[in-house]
Amino acid sequence: MFFKLKILVYKSRLIRGLLGLVTLRRSPGSRLIRPASRVESNAELIKKYASGKSFADIGCMWGVNGFFSFLAEECGAKRVVGVDIYPESEEFLREKNKRNSTVEFVQGDIHLQETISKIGLCDVVFSSGVLYHSPNPPDTLFKLRLICDQRLILCTELIPEMPGIRNAAIFYPFLDESQRRIWNYRGKGKRTAITVPYEPEQGYANWFWGFSPSCVESMLELAGFKVEERYIMPFMGYFVCRTTTAKFLPVSGD
Repeated sequence: MFFKLKILVYKSRLIRGLLGLVTLRRSPGSRLIRPASRVESNAELIKKYASGKSFADIGCMWGVNGFFSFLAEECGAKRVVGVDIYPESEEFLREKNKRNSTVEFVQGDIHLQETISKIGLCDVVFSSGVLYHSPNPPDTLFKLRLICDQRLILCTELIPEMPGIRNAAIFYPFLDESQRRIWNYRGKGKRTAITVPYEPEQGYANWFWGFSPSCVESMLELAGFKVEERYIMPFMGYFVCRTTTAKFLPVSGD
């Protein structure tokens, strides 16, 4: 009951503002990024880490049309490759031509070795709005580790921590309407498996998971990442990680 009340409080923008809940936690000594929008916050992190590095943008197309890939190039990244299961959009191609850009594009699923081989090893890997669309998020992070040489910038939707329970997560598919309503906060538009029932024919467009921040951090550590910076808001978080050696390497997949 207390947790449901906590969710209701966080869903109210007015109450969040009054209680100062815009940002709940950040790493000691790290600069607070502006929480005005996901685009602004992601952009600030890319500006901080992309210069002089090879850069992979995983999930670069849907809704952003390569925006972050072009930004990394603009910030001085020495090689930029954008990756998505969707083909290049007209907006992306127009912007690439306008900029005379050298951004590479790989259409493919990051979970497949064929896609991983095309991307190659990159200094910085950026992924925003992808992890919670994955039915198997630990595997997604393992695959990101295979292409990441130095640093991962991960932005994902979250749920608040459950009191007394670390690593909690919510699996959205097949919740009934009353349960989905708990996670239906305003301003996000249609979210398949939350605002409407799970639609298997929509594949990755479904929202599969709601992670607590501690759950994301534990999955990152499992996959061979060490979180150095974290910016946690009620329903979104940014994790900047350096690579470490994963002590468990799964041998699943193709």
